[in-house]
Amino acid sequence: MLVRWATEQDISLWMGLSKEYDPYISEIATDFGKWYQGFQEYMTRKIEQHEAVLAVDRMSGNCNGAIAFSRSHNRITFFAVSPKANHIKTAERLLCVALRQLNSNHNILINLPESNNKTLLADRYFFENNKFEFTKKVEIDGCPMFEMIRKADDNKRGKSFHYNYPEFIKAAQQEFCPCTTEPEHEDKSHDILKNDFYWVRGEYPGQGRLFGKLCVIPLQHYFHYEDMPEADAADFMSEVKRVGKALRKITGAVKINYEMHANTGTHIHIHLFPRYLDDDFPSAPIDYRITEPAPYESYDEYLWFIKQMRRELKQEEMAK
Repeated sequence: MLVRWATEQDISLWMGLSKEYDPYISEIATDFGKWYQGFQEYMTRKIEQHEAVLAVDRMSGNCNGAIAFSRSHNRITFFAVSPKANHIKTAERLLCVALRQLNSNHNILINLPESNNKTLLADRYFFENNKFEFTKKVEIDGCPMFEMIRKADDNKRGKSFHYNYPEFIKAAQQEFCPCTTEPEHEDKSHDILKNDFYWVRGEYPGQGRLFGKLCVIPLQHYFHYEDMPEADAADFMSEVKRVGKALRKITGAVKINYEMHANTGTHIHIHLFPRYLDDDFPSAPIDYRITEPAPYESYDEYLWFIKQMRRELKQEEMAK
């Protein structure tokens, strides 16, 4: 099952899913004719705003479920799981996306149909089991509803596309990418190398608490690695290889992990993580969220590392 943003091509899928609920809604609606008023425009708007998510069976292409929401009002505005799908599995994955895109540090609201129908009860029980509490009865578009609220929590929100997709996808455009639009930075103490093509930059205290952790960034904007022309990709990886060789020499690392993420920063870049006999992640992936205490004896030692890397890369360039 693939959970993804809905597109204009999915409107018929979404409408078909909604129609699967018609037998249940028509039993309780005081005026079923109101139920679909403005729904076409609603779907289009949610799709344009990246506020509608589908769960689609990968093999058949069938729509297992959908969820839509409003970031500005911090509420879920549509929820349905096909009776043909695994309800719990589908609902859990849809809600996971919605809770990340909404702000869980504030109350989150949903309205669900008031009914004893098995399918509609399953929806309500699911939300009750996920910390949504009944607050009052309301009527929406001719249908009696239960208003439910999930109280604010203090969970820390991340900065990747999982939490604020519109901001992320905007930064994916060259005219809004910080790497290409921000003015020349004043603090160059972290810069190991910067020329017309690449930017190599150290980090303090450093992700993963790894001495020498740095990034190699192409100055030309690319959102996806596969967008790079073959020649540019080859040149970029050649520069990464050159930096990695110098990094292993200067740090004394056993190995260098090369990682390309771009889940938070949309501009393609590669993280280089030196690995050591005594690092914190034996037989495990690096937890980049861990940065303290710094792996350097002092900030002066960090600046020494930057200086040594500059010197090594310059000498290697001159030797060509």
